[in-house]
Amino acid sequence: MSVPPTPYSAEFLKVQEQRLVAERDRLREAVRSVEEELRSWSGTEGAGVDQHPADDAMALTEQEMDVTLIENTRYLLGEIEDALGRLEAGTYGWDEEERCWIREERLEALPWARFEIAGQRRLEERVKYRDTGYGHDPDMTSL
Repeated sequence: MSVPPTPYSAEFLKVQEQRLVAERDRLREAVRSVEEELRSWSGTEGAGVDQHPADDAMALTEQEMDVTLIENTRYLLGEIEDALGRLEAGTYGWDEEERCWIREERLEALPWARFEIAGQRRLEERVKYRDTGYGHDPDMTSL
Protein backbone atom coordinates (compact mmCIF):
# COMPACT_ATOMS: atom_id res chain seq x y z
CA MET A 1 0.00 0.00 0.00
CA SER A 2 1.35 3.39 -0.87
CA VAL A 3 1.27 6.12 1.71
CA PRO A 4 0.14 9.59 0.61
CA PRO A 5 2.70 12.40 0.79
CA THR A 6 3.49 13.54 4.31
CA PRO A 7 1.55 16.55 5.56
CA TYR A 8 4.35 17.52 7.96
CA SER A 9 6.82 20.30 7.28
CA ALA A 10 10.52 19.53 6.93
CA GLU A 11 11.10 21.61 10.08
CA PHE A 12 8.59 19.56 12.10
CA LEU A 13 10.19 16.31 10.94
CA LYS A 14 13.67 17.59 11.79
CA VAL A 15 12.56 18.59 15.31
CA GLN A 16 10.90 15.21 15.80
CA GLU A 17 14.06 13.42 14.68
CA GLN A 18 16.13 15.48 17.14
CA ARG A 19 13.70 14.65 19.95
CA LEU A 20 13.75 10.94 19.11
CA VAL A 21 17.55 10.82 18.96
CA ALA A 22 17.86 12.70 22.26
CA GLU A 23 15.37 10.36 23.96
CA ARG A 24 17.09 7.31 22.50
CA ASP A 25 20.45 8.50 23.81
CA ARG A 26 18.99 9.29 27.24
CA LEU A 27 17.36 5.87 27.51
CA ARG A 28 20.50 4.06 26.34
CA GLU A 29 22.44 5.80 29.09
CA ALA A 30 19.76 4.90 31.66
CA VAL A 31 19.93 1.22 30.67
CA ARG A 32 23.73 1.28 30.81
CA SER A 33 23.63 2.83 34.27
CA VAL A 34 21.12 0.33 35.68
CA GLU A 35 22.99 -2.62 34.13
CA GLU A 36 26.21 -1.34 35.69
CA GLU A 37 24.47 -1.06 39.05
CA LEU A 38 23.22 -4.65 38.77
CA ARG A 39 26.68 -5.92 37.82
CA SER A 40 28.30 -4.07 40.71
CA TRP A 41 25.77 -5.46 43.19
CA SER A 42 26.17 -9.04 41.99
CA GLY A 43 29.95 -8.67 42.11
CA THR A 44 29.98 -7.35 45.67
CA GLU A 45 31.96 -9.67 47.90
CA GLY A 46 29.70 -11.28 50.44
CA ALA A 47 26.47 -9.98 48.90
CA GLY A 48 23.63 -11.74 50.64
CA VAL A 49 25.90 -13.36 53.25
CA ASP A 50 25.24 -12.67 56.92
CA GLN A 51 22.38 -10.35 56.08
CA HIS A 52 18.98 -10.44 57.64
CA PRO A 53 16.51 -12.35 55.42
CA ALA A 54 14.40 -9.19 55.07
CA ASP A 55 17.45 -7.34 53.71
CA ASP A 56 18.04 -10.13 51.19
CA ALA A 57 14.40 -10.01 50.14
CA MET A 58 14.55 -6.24 49.72
CA ALA A 59 17.73 -6.49 47.64
CA LEU A 60 16.16 -9.17 45.43
CA THR A 61 13.03 -7.05 44.96
CA GLU A 62 15.14 -4.06 43.93
CA GLN A 63 17.05 -6.19 41.44
CA GLU A 64 13.82 -7.54 39.94
CA MET A 65 12.52 -3.98 39.60
CA ASP A 66 15.75 -2.97 37.87
CA VAL A 67 15.48 -5.87 35.43
CA THR A 68 11.87 -4.93 34.66
CA LEU A 69 12.91 -1.32 34.16
CA ILE A 70 15.61 -2.43 31.71
CA GLU A 71 13.14 -4.61 29.78
CA ASN A 72 10.58 -1.80 29.54
CA THR A 73 13.22 0.70 28.51
CA ARG A 74 14.55 -1.62 25.82
CA TYR A 75 11.01 -1.99 24.47
CA LEU A 76 10.70 1.80 24.32
CA LEU A 77 14.10 2.02 22.63
CA GLY A 78 12.76 -0.35 19.97
CA GLU A 79 9.74 1.89 19.44
CA ILE A 80 12.03 4.91 19.07
CA GLU A 81 14.31 3.09 16.61
CA ASP A 82 11.23 2.09 14.60
CA ALA A 83 10.05 5.72 14.57
CA LEU A 84 13.47 6.83 13.31
CA GLY A 85 13.19 4.18 10.58
CA ARG A 86 9.77 5.50 9.60
CA LEU A 87 11.24 9.01 9.42
CA GLU A 88 13.89 7.74 7.03
CA ALA A 89 11.33 5.82 4.97
CA GLY A 90 8.97 8.80 4.71
CA THR A 91 6.16 7.07 6.61
CA TYR A 92 6.64 8.78 9.98
CA GLY A 93 3.24 9.65 11.39
CA TRP A 94 1.24 7.30 9.14
CA ASP A 95 -1.34 5.32 11.12
CA GLU A 96 -1.64 1.88 9.50
CA GLU A 97 -4.69 1.10 11.63
CA GLU A 98 -6.76 4.15 10.66
CA ARG A 99 -5.03 4.78 7.33
CA CYS A 100 -4.50 8.44 8.10
CA TRP A 101 -1.78 10.81 9.28
CA ILE A 102 -1.38 11.21 13.04
CA ARG A 103 -2.05 14.73 14.28
CA GLU A 104 1.08 16.77 14.98
CA GLU A 105 -0.10 17.39 18.55
CA ARG A 106 -0.07 13.66 19.25
CA LEU A 107 3.39 13.25 17.74
CA GLU A 108 4.63 16.19 19.79
CA ALA A 109 3.32 14.49 22.93
CA LEU A 110 4.52 11.00 21.93
CA PRO A 111 7.08 11.22 19.12
CA TRP A 112 7.22 7.43 18.63
CA ALA A 113 3.43 7.07 18.32
CA ARG A 114 2.36 4.53 15.70
CA PHE A 115 -1.35 5.26 15.83
CA GLU A 116 -3.82 8.08 16.13
CA ILE A 117 -5.83 7.77 19.34
CA ALA A 118 -8.78 5.94 17.72
CA GLY A 119 -6.44 3.42 16.08
CA GLN A 120 -4.58 2.88 19.36
CA ARG A 121 -7.87 2.20 21.17
CA ARG A 122 -8.99 -0.26 18.52
CA LEU A 123 -5.66 -2.10 18.68
CA GLU A 124 -5.76 -2.25 22.49
CA GLU A 125 -9.32 -3.58 22.39
CA ARG A 126 -8.30 -6.33 19.95
CA VAL A 127 -5.35 -7.30 22.14
CA LYS A 128 -7.57 -7.33 25.23
CA TYR A 129 -10.13 -9.51 23.46
CA ARG A 130 -7.43 -11.84 22.13
CA ASP A 131 -5.71 -12.19 25.51
CA THR A 132 -8.82 -12.59 27.65
CA GLY A 133 -11.68 -13.50 25.35
CA TYR A 134 -13.71 -10.84 27.16
CA GLY A 135 -14.93 -7.55 25.88
CA HIS A 136 -15.91 -6.39 22.44
CA ASP A 137 -14.03 -7.65 19.39
CA PRO A 138 -13.86 -4.53 17.18
CA ASP A 139 -13.27 -6.67 14.08
CA MET A 140 -16.61 -8.47 14.50
CA THR A 141 -19.61 -6.98 12.74
CA SER A 142 -23.12 -7.16 14.14
CA LEU A 143 -25.44 -9.71 12.67
